Parts: sequence; structure tokens; C-alpha cells
Amino acid sequence: MSNLHRLRVADKIFFITCNLQSGRRELDDQDFAMILKVIEESRSKQGFLFCGYVLMPDHWHALIFPRFPLTISKVMERIKSASSGRLNRRASNNGHNWQHQFWDRFVRDREEFCERLEYMHFNPVRRNLVTEPGEWRWSSYNNFALEPADIVACPIQIDYVQFPDSCHA
Repeated sequence: MSNLHRLRVADKIFFITCNLQSGRRELDDQDFAMILKVIEESRSKQGFLFCGYVLMPDHWHALIFPRFPLTISKVMERIKSASSGRLNRRASNNGHNWQHQFWDRFVRDREEFCERLEYMHFNPVRRNLVTEPGEWRWSSYNNFALEPADIVACPIQIDYVQFPDSCHA
């Protein structure tokens, strides 16, 4: 059991990294769709903002804004628990699918928000899964497209936030 103590901070955007347990099979398209469904259900129930994401075969990143009094720990507890249960049912497995800890950092300003979005969106390119970020269906990259059809085709709609200066994804 970890001794990590998280700040009880709300009303901030957090950059999250959630990794699969070592030895678990890599996630596939069916898993990605289920994880986004869990996130959407959790967002509806808990009321947090979901501002960007990328789902990868062995981990995922997101920009999540829990509104007071909700904390990032409660958001992640619900997402990890619900998705782990569904992953286990699909694979006729049991146990934890996600590493006990997740990594978080609250985003301090518009510039850092943009950097985190770019990092997430180019993750599939760096891993040689696609050649362009818009080709990876399992990220928020196309949520920032100029073409409405590209945005509508996204598997989940994100929440857009405004910083004092405009931000280009």
C-alpha cells in the first residue's frame, strides 16, 4: 500500500497518467470504447470537466477538472474501479488492472495546458501507432478540429475551457 498523500485540491485542471499493471494484456479498441463510456458515466454522475485525453495500449492520459468539493482522487477511484471490473468481465479475469497509484499534476496556466494537450495528442505518433495525431481515434485531437464533422465523429465530447489568452491545441 502506498504512503502517497495527495493534496486535497479541487477547482484545478489535473494532468493524469494511469498505467496498466505489468503483465496485463494491452488494451484494444473495444477496451478503449469501454473506458470512454466509464469516463462519460463518471463525468455525468460526478460533474467533473473532461478537457482532453489519449488512450494508449498500456496507459492513458487525461486533463480532468474536478469541481469543489470533488477531488481528483475520487474521480480516479471511480474510473479505475468501474473500468477494471468491466475489463475483468470481458477477459474472465479478476484482480487489479490498473497500477495502484496514478500520476497527477495540476496545470498551472494556459501554456502548460497546451503543452500537455500536445504531449497527449502526439503520444500515438511517438509510439509509431500512427503517422499523424488525427489518425488516432482514441484521443481528443479531433475534438479541436476546425471541421464540425471531425468533432462529431469523436468517440467522446470533451469540455472546452478558456484561459485568459487563447490556446491552440
